[in-house]
Amino acid sequence: MIGAMAFIDSVRFRFLPRDLNTELVALFLIVCLGGCAIAATTQDRAVAPDGSRMILVLGGAFSMGDVFAEGEDIEQPVHQVTLAPFYLADAEVSVGQFRRFVAETEYRTSAEGPLNRAAQDSLIRIGVNPELPLEVRTAAYDAALSFGGCAWWDPDRRSFDFDEHVNWDNPRFEQTDAHPAVCLSWEDAASYANWVSELDALPPAYDVENGMLLDAEGNATTDITKVTGYRLPNEAEWEYAAREGGRVVRFGNGTDIARGGDAVFDADVGDYAYLERGSQRRGTSPIRSHSPNALGLFDMAGNAWEWVSDFLAPYPQDPQVNPYQPAGRGRAVRGGRWGGDAFELRTAKRFQWQANNRCDASGFRLARSWH
Repeated sequence: MIGAMAFIDSVRFRFLPRDLNTELVALFLIVCLGGCAIAATTQDRAVAPDGSRMILVLGGAFSMGDVFAEGEDIEQPVHQVTLAPFYLADAEVSVGQFRRFVAETEYRTSAEGPLNRAAQDSLIRIGVNPELPLEVRTAAYDAALSFGGCAWWDPDRRSFDFDEHVNWDNPRFEQTDAHPAVCLSWEDAASYANWVSELDALPPAYDVENGMLLDAEGNATTDITKVTGYRLPNEAEWEYAAREGGRVVRFGNGTDIARGGDAVFDADVGDYAYLERGSQRRGTSPIRSHSPNALGLFDMAGNAWEWVSDFLAPYPQDPQVNPYQPAGRGRAVRGGRWGGDAFELRTAKRFQWQANNRCDASGFRLARSWH
C-alpha cells in the first residue's frame, strides 16, 4: 500500500505566477485492489497573451499508434512513448485571434502570396502527374504553393479544388471571429506561435525559414523540452492529449462512436462500425461548440485539421521519450476536419503535408513545454 506521505510526495502541484490567472484543478482517481494504486491527473490552466487557454497535461507513458488495428500502415507499429508534462491550448486558434496577429504584424499568409493562376495551374498539373518521378512532382507542387490561394472542399463533389482568392479571411463558407482560423500553412502556424512568444517576452520556438525548432538560447534542437517559447504540439503530445492522457479511445472527444452531434465532421458518408450516421457539414463551427474531452480540450476530433510541430515519418519499433521528428518530406496534420469522414476523425489518423500547403480546414492550436 502507498502511504500518505508517499502519495503526497508523488503528486507535485506547480503554480504559475498570479499574473497568469492560474486556476488549479486536481482530479484524483484512487483504485484499491488489495493494495492501493493511485494515479493523478492535474490540470493547471493559464491564459496565453493571445487569449488561448492553456491546460497543463501531465506527462506519462502510453501506447502510440493504431491501438484498434483498423487504420493504415503509417499508423503502425504501436509503440511505447513517454512524455514530459506540457501545456496545450484548449481550442484551436480562432479567426479573431489570427485577425489580431495580422493587424499587429501586417503578416501575409501563404494563401495571400502572389497571384499567377496560369503558372500555378501548370505546376499543379506536373505535381499530380503519376507518370513523373516523385521528386519532380513534389518540387512542382511545392513551387505551385509559392503562389497565393487555398484549396477548398466541395462537399457535394467530395473533392478539393483550388482558388487563388480563398484565404483565412475568406474560406468560401460563412465564419465569424469565433470560428477556427483555417487556410493556414505550417509556416503560418509557426509564425503565429513566435508572435505569441514575443508578446510574452519569450524566445521564439521556430526558425520559420528553415523549419528548425529552437531552444531558449536560439540554437537548433530536437529536444522539445528545451523549447521555452510557444509552439505547436508534436505528434506524440497531440495524440496523448486527444486520447485523454493515453487512454485507449478512438476519437479525441473521448468517445468510440462518431456522432455528428458530438464533433464537426461529415457524418453522412462512410460505412464504419464506429459511425452513427448523421448530417453533412458545409464548413467549420465556432470553437468550443461541442463538449470537451476529459482533459478539457475542445475539437480534438474534427472541425479543423491541426498542424503539429514535427515531420511525419514511419513509427519506430523501440520505445521513445519525448520524440520529435526533425526531417521528412512533409509535416504532419492531425485531428480530422469538417469535410472529412469518421475514418479521418480517429486519434491515430496521420496526414502528411508540405509546410506551405493549406486548405479550408487547416488550422492549429498552441502548445508550450512545461518548465
